[in-house]
Amino acid sequence: MQVSRRTFLVTTGVGGLGAALTTMGQVRPASAQRRALVTIAFPETITSMDPHPAPRNSPREAMYEAVFDRFLAQDRQLKYHGHLVTSWQWTDGKMGMELKVRQGVKFHDGSDLTAEDVAFSIDRLRQVSIYRATYGKVKEIKVPDRATVQLVFERFDPSFPRWLGFLAGFVVPKAYFLSLGADDKSRSAEFTKKPIGSGPYRVVAFTPGSTLILESFDRYWKGAPPIRRAVFKMVTDPTARVAEILSGGSDITAEVPVEEFTRLSGQAGLKAVRNPIADMAELFVSPRFDPFRMEEVRLAVHHAIDKKTIVEKVLLGFGNPTSTTEGPLYDAYDPTFTFAYDPQKARQLLQKAGYSPTNPLRLGVMTTRGVRAKDFEVVSAIAQMWKDVGIEAELEVITIPQWFQYRSNRTGQGKGIAPLSLYYAGRTREAIERGR
Repeated sequence: MQVSRRTFLVTTGVGGLGAALTTMGQVRPASAQRRALVTIAFPETITSMDPHPAPRNSPREAMYEAVFDRFLAQDRQLKYHGHLVTSWQWTDGKMGMELKVRQGVKFHDGSDLTAEDVAFSIDRLRQVSIYRATYGKVKEIKVPDRATVQLVFERFDPSFPRWLGFLAGFVVPKAYFLSLGADDKSRSAEFTKKPIGSGPYRVVAFTPGSTLILESFDRYWKGAPPIRRAVFKMVTDPTARVAEILSGGSDITAEVPVEEFTRLSGQAGLKAVRNPIADMAELFVSPRFDPFRMEEVRLAVHHAIDKKTIVEKVLLGFGNPTSTTEGPLYDAYDPTFTFAYDPQKARQLLQKAGYSPTNPLRLGVMTTRGVRAKDFEVVSAIAQMWKDVGIEAELEVITIPQWFQYRSNRTGQGKGIAPLSLYYAGRTREAIERGR
């Protein structure tokens, strides 16, 4: 789902692998729209304002999308529509694609955005992005005029248009970026110090991992945004986010502890909001864990998880158990598919795979702590459910950047991703807003 220019905190959702939960809540700061300044205690951090190579999960996109425009955009029904790229169509038997680039768009330095910038950004994505496996399918990029980009693919990829409106699919100014250094690494470092995009906000100041201060861009092609200045405070500790709201240090926050939601919503001057959204709590399965080569082991790990109890007892009702890695509105969502909680079947499957109470399946599990509401507690509850069927789990707390780092390590040298790891793909959930 597209980040709203007015709310900042609404970010996209995406599915993945493993057992999943959908969680609830989003912020709609109606009163904040009339303010000259809005301060947000944000549950994520970013250390680079270069939107292409930076490791990310979906909520971080809010900060990038305030500054940069995407090729395509999604509406709240997850339908794709034109943005900087106004139209796109397959050519040459679906081995090519022609993109038409919106004219009259300005970067924050006043320069025109043209097809050269779109082509340059796609080229960078296929070289430095963590999604280069997708963009790498583009083998040639042509710019016949300032309003047209032509792509030639090495093979047909029906999902490619969706990537143009997803995650790292942002446009940066080619001439400005290339002027910043001799190679991409040095340019990226300099770009982070003074980033320039074409989005509704320009960067006033950026302290990596701490604060992002934005000011509205009056020449934005969709019109100047209604909030004059926005401050993102990157506050990863949920208790600290609550303190920010209670002290008046921030106007909006999200990912508050679920047990605090009711208490805060009853306080004068605060408004608490929660709505169902596509935020999936997933257990990412490592293909390099030998026991997972056996289907019985993979099924046993899943059948042992009581998602209904996790939603009721751990998340206190802030969620919905689901059997798929996609939520409603996604094309891959199948409400008819169910995956039963069946601890007895899990025990039988483990026994068939050669495991027993005296020879339990042992596996490591990585989890964040405080990045999402009750993330560590959810994994701890799952670990106890596994123990009941003969699976011994060792938990390790990591950060989101570490998750990407370990997942990308396929060399066998250094630390890799654990056999299972918690990953949330989706948007922020319950939120508290000051001012009503």
